Amino acid sequence: MGSARPWPSYKLVYRLIIADEHRVVAEGIQQLLVGLSDSIHIVGSGEELVDEVRRNPPSVVVSEIKMPGIGGIDAMKILRGEGYNTPFIFLTMHDKPATAVAAVRAGARAFVSKCSGCDELIEALETVVQGRFHVGSSLSAGTIEPRYWRKVELTGNRLRILQLVAAGHGTKRISQELGLSVRTVESHKYWLMRELEVHTTLQLRRKAEEEGLI
Repeated sequence: MGSARPWPSYKLVYRLIIADEHRVVAEGIQQLLVGLSDSIHIVGSGEELVDEVRRNPPSVVVSEIKMPGIGGIDAMKILRGEGYNTPFIFLTMHDKPATAVAAVRAGARAFVSKCSGCDELIEALETVVQGRFHVGSSLSAGTIEPRYWRKVELTGNRLRILQLVAAGHGTKRISQELGLSVRTVESHKYWLMRELEVHTTLQLRRKAEEEGLI
């Protein structure tokens, strides 16, 4: 498809990973973005995607949702659980509103239908690089509740504490397991509760599950 907007005249990212089981599609996306990244690597499954991010974390991932083995959303969740905060753009044929909501709740930064024009993907990439969120024109941004677009950045300790809280562990046990003081654990837990706008540990567990953080 053609583009109706000016193409960026500079590199947007230093390294990009494209994840799609259809090689011809992935190579087409690569050709589209080749001038916008110093390095582009193609993978064909969720497992390959996880391994490649671990090996050499990219600036951005452009991924299909449905792939052999684990899908794109589950791959993103695995990486989030390991502390990788690489922005994900889902470029997919599976563009129903419910799928977009699930992707955003799990941590996606952009959601674009493959039925969109090439300029839509470029716009999504530019938007994500600027630290903002993008939903494709084929979907209404109003489809996704504003709270799901909130950016919740979790450091390794905060994410691990959230996971342990969700597993039912108390503050003392978490401090022992992570080698942190009780006060430090409580401080992180307070930050999580404030950021997720909850007031009890039970609410924290439920909210973390709802927003795909664990």
